[in-house]
Amino acid sequence: MTAALIDLADTLVADFDPADFLYRVTEHCMDLLDIGDAGVMLAAADGPLRLVAATSEQVRLVELFEPDAREGPCFTAYHEAAPVDHTMVVPSSRWPDFSARAHLAGYRSVHASPIRLREDTIGALNLFRRVPGPLPDADQHLARALADATAISLLQQTTLDHHRTLNMQLQQALNTRTVIEQAKGYLTSHHSIDPDTAFHRLRAYARSHRIRLADLARDVIDGTVALPPSTTEDTPLTKDSTQDPPDPAR
Repeated sequence: MTAALIDLADTLVADFDPADFLYRVTEHCMDLLDIGDAGVMLAAADGPLRLVAATSEQVRLVELFEPDAREGPCFTAYHEAAPVDHTMVVPSSRWPDFSARAHLAGYRSVHASPIRLREDTIGALNLFRRVPGPLPDADQHLARALADATAISLLQQTTLDHHRTLNMQLQQALNTRTVIEQAKGYLTSHHSIDPDTAFHRLRAYARSHRIRLADLARDVIDGTVALPPSTTEDTPLTKDSTQDPPDPAR
């Protein structure tokens, strides 16, 4: 936990990469909390809530539904600036469409914590579980700490350059997410792999070669970098690989 908070606080560098930082947030959530997947949603100034990081393709598809439908626990946590616990019951009286989609994807509950610093709420940290019921109290407190650390780290970046605003940082994260998704699609098509494995290869290659994730994604799309067709580290980030897949009939 200490290492995670220190990592999230170490952002006052000239080459700060918002996209990579937000993916690290989700990875720390996976390591420290009793969850199956995690996602981060952020909103630029006066802009809509957007998904900027997710631990799997499965949760990404569920998360993308919320901003478009303007409903769901994550959307509510952001707009009410308060944590939300929700158990996916089908049929559900609250957020029925979101609950049905999440339940079909194998999720049984979700905890959403606002990413905020004092009065400034800039997004939501979304924690999906494959078991029903609220997130344990200890994990809720830790999720709050991770969300607060994320807000502080993003907001303190403005001290590096008076002309670089939070809105620019969040917009950069949104733009680079698009590039990363395009690179995932390219690898999925050309290497005949699933999107989670494609993303795992991108992250592993970027880390081992010490290059920015967004830069690598652009190079892959442009054809200037060719990732190896296979690797021994192709296991996507998940904590539920041993569990039975969701029942499609539900």
